[in-house]
Amino acid sequence: MTDPIRVIVADDHAAVRAGLVALLRAETDIDVIAEAGDGPRALAAAREHRADVVLTDVRMPGATGIDITPGLRATGARVLVVSAFDLDEYVLGALAAGADGYLVKSEDPARFLEAVRAVAGGDAALSQEAMQAVLAQLRRREGAARPRGPGGPGTAAGVPGSGVATAPGRRSGPAAAPGSAEHRDSASPGDPAQRASAEPVPPLTGREEDVLRLLARGMSNREISRELFVELTTVKSHITHVLAKLGVDSRLQAALWWQTHRGGGG
Repeated sequence: MTDPIRVIVADDHAAVRAGLVALLRAETDIDVIAEAGDGPRALAAAREHRADVVLTDVRMPGATGIDITPGLRATGARVLVVSAFDLDEYVLGALAAGADGYLVKSEDPARFLEAVRAVAGGDAALSQEAMQAVLAQLRRREGAARPRGPGGPGTAAGVPGSGVATAPGRRSGPAAAPGSAEHRDSASPGDPAQRASAEPVPPLTGREEDVLRLLARGMSNREISRELFVELTTVKSHITHVLAKLGVDSRLQAALWWQTHRGGGG
């Protein structure tokens, strides 16, 4: 029997937090080991308890869910950001900070359980609303990057995506959400996306390219394994190497690197 997934729930609204805790504790494979009502307490709890997954609200007193995401990941936890908002700046800021997923609070309860299990297993979770925010930002960037021809500005092409899992990387990523550390440092030279385009393409192997392409389409590790006829452990190894080469913290960030630099998930 495998150990239950150790989860911390952080939300400054007591009723929302209680609802999430009750939902998760009803599952035999999930154990809520701590709760927190603000950012600093959530980070302290993660450092003390070494959770597998931290569910954190995007807006909390003391420090936002975006602010604490790098610190949460440093404890070894996966981070699933939940919010009442699907605004581009929150979605993209959270994922750029290293979150493994982003759900809006209007999601069906079963989706929260699915998302916790997915990120605990090394996969990603993104609500449809969050996905649309990511794709809209990609289209805007592509349109802005196209040269203006004789007939006027270039048209942004659509970026293919799936129901789960594309996200920005730290180097390739979007502007951070208001109030985050990255947003406060926005006076530093160059946008992250512009800096990424100037960086050399990492030397990915052919198989790593295959894995990254499928990951960017939203496939889980198991689905990639079946598609490429390789062992699950081999897929995980390739993903570890890809993350290191791209200099990103999560598969979501790697997925957006592919979307940005290879023109889509297909």
